[in-house]
Amino acid sequence: MKKYFMFFFTFVVLLATVFTQLSTYRALPKPNFREPFLEFTSSKFGQIKNIVWLDNFILAENAVLVLATNLKDDISYSYLSYLDVATGKSTLLAEFPTHQYLEDVILFASPFSEKSIITAYRDGVVKTTISRDDKQNLYPKQELLPIDGFNEANSMDFKGNLYYSRANDSLLYVKNFEQAAFPFFETDNPANQDMTFLRKPYQIINANHLDRTLTYTSLTSNGIDLYSMAFDGMSLTSYNKPLVTKVVQAQAIEDGYGFIGMSLNNDSPSSANNQTLNIFMIRRNRSDNPNMLKLDTIPFNTDPLGAVPAISSTTYNQDYSLVYASYDENLRGKLNICSYEQEPKVILEDENLFGPVNIARKSIPDPTVPLVKGDFSSKYILYFTIENAMVRVKICDEQGKLVKDLTEMLMGNANN
Repeated sequence: MKKYFMFFFTFVVLLATVFTQLSTYRALPKPNFREPFLEFTSSKFGQIKNIVWLDNFILAENAVLVLATNLKDDISYSYLSYLDVATGKSTLLAEFPTHQYLEDVILFASPFSEKSIITAYRDGVVKTTISRDDKQNLYPKQELLPIDGFNEANSMDFKGNLYYSRANDSLLYVKNFEQAAFPFFETDNPANQDMTFLRKPYQIINANHLDRTLTYTSLTSNGIDLYSMAFDGMSLTSYNKPLVTKVVQAQAIEDGYGFIGMSLNNDSPSSANNQTLNIFMIRRNRSDNPNMLKLDTIPFNTDPLGAVPAISSTTYNQDYSLVYASYDENLRGKLNICSYEQEPKVILEDENLFGPVNIARKSIPDPTVPLVKGDFSSKYILYFTIENAMVRVKICDEQGKLVKDLTEMLMGNANN
């Protein structure tokens, strides 16, 4: 009888602890940081939500992907399009019902597992593949993968498997899509099953498929802290301590084997007007000693639309380049770059700068010439300005020199 009583008592204590943690988590105030965003209307594409460089592992071409929404039979649909930045020719790659929270997400699957563009739709994820035939005709193919409960997902990453969080939920979800080479020997292997972890994720940051580690943020009494765990759920730090505290934003680096971000500088004055942000990067995160690089410090001011400064990266072996925006107290913007074994520098100043930035290596020194293969050493930055109440979309090189203005291509005739 005593044994049953102790078991019941222990169960009640554990249950009470879980409910207390959930209640405490839900009581924490949500930070008012808004991530860099796009939202402008094009007669050609619709309500544009995101524009990024096409990943070179998908196709090594001078093109961007445009994700936009339009109403279709009174239902919001998302449209993923390919845009050749030399000719302005666009190709529709996929269309699907819009996801209520993830309407701007464009991801690229691991280059070593598959070559897919990943987006979210109302009931799951969309895998889009593109290829060219001998006559250089572009062929897209889309596959919709429905997932129970995914309509409430509010952050995600996809590296063969899907890692996601859901709104008002303390669980971290893993949806398995990878198939074992010999499934009849793997029936009891948890790596081949869907999993959930009680991690109280605020946002999924990066699934590092090479080191089999997952980074995510969680709300704490300090604000937003960044944590890391192995794919099997084991924490990579002692007592599950955060890797980075007071995070403003974070994202995967280009190759997916680490992450970058911005965090509040603990050494800066407590006054909101004088706060600064640390620009950090961690590559190959495998232990509780992640070798975090602090690359720069910038003022903590928002862009003209109230979003935090944007950041993006490109990597190749040891080499890397981070490009990031910064703003003064009058919301005038600068583009900064920090590269391997180089000091950070300002490459562009523009009082109209706002929103995301996106850096990529392209195969030619002049991105106005399409479909030329060669050395992937030239780096180009996609950025956005607001001029006379109109959004402009531009490309500059790593010195800040304007290379191309894509505005007319994006705003032009819907038949182009």
